[in-house]
Amino acid sequence: MSNFKFGCESYSWTMAGDKYVGDMPHICKTISEAGLSGIETSARMMGNYASEPATMMDLLTKQGLELAAVGSGSAFGSRPSLTDEERTATERVFDWICQFPEPRLSLAHGSANRDNLLERQQNACACFNELGRMAANRGIQCAFHPSSYPTSLFVTDGDYRTMLDELDPAVVKYCADSGHIVNGDMDIYEIFTTYASIIDHVHFKDITADKKWATMGEGVIDFPRIMKILDDAGYNGWIIFEEESPAARDDPDDATLKNGKYLEGILNPLGF
Repeated sequence: MSNFKFGCESYSWTMAGDKYVGDMPHICKTISEAGLSGIETSARMMGNYASEPATMMDLLTKQGLELAAVGSGSAFGSRPSLTDEERTATERVFDWICQFPEPRLSLAHGSANRDNLLERQQNACACFNELGRMAANRGIQCAFHPSSYPTSLFVTDGDYRTMLDELDPAVVKYCADSGHIVNGDMDIYEIFTTYASIIDHVHFKDITADKKWATMGEGVIDFPRIMKILDDAGYNGWIIFEEESPAARDDPDDATLKNGKYLEGILNPLGF
């Protein structure tokens, strides 16, 4: 039996705008038909399901899926601690996640620019650590997912060194995203190897040599090599397909089904 569990991020459907917001039955059915076993999603994409955990759990059970993680993002950086409003909003998210087995929060971060970079990076990490301590007190695992968009705070190797120096790995692990690592001009295999001990969640997306998001298996990333690195490190958790290619934007259902075929034909036979 594989050490890894494979799921799908709902972001492919998010790229379609409002068309699929709240349509968890359709999204979950497609993910199940692709042969994947879990979903990572967000409160926005869940729509009414974000206030009805029992209904969401029934839906997942019907489709044979698990809740792999809930993604939550904010623009931390202006101060080194959470506001009362942010703490209250966070506790509401925790109340929902705690209804599910092995609850996990995948933290994202938004930024309009890279001004005052080091100070804002340190402030953001201080807020993530505070969130992580709150999550740990509720039995929730927490991992930070850095992105590589031009205005993000954590893009380059130097940014990652700051991030991983400032985060408290006792309460906030690292969600490694293959595509964002390459897009940040880093050696993806070195990153997965160096930080394997604190990787608690993984996103797979492919990218071309000229930095365009690609269908799984059609870019430059050697996913079997990454799986070998993870297996050697004893990783035992979720690998989430999060395709952002133009094909996924145009037809997220088809892209997800193709990812399932990639898993079945290329990754599963590796025996990890």
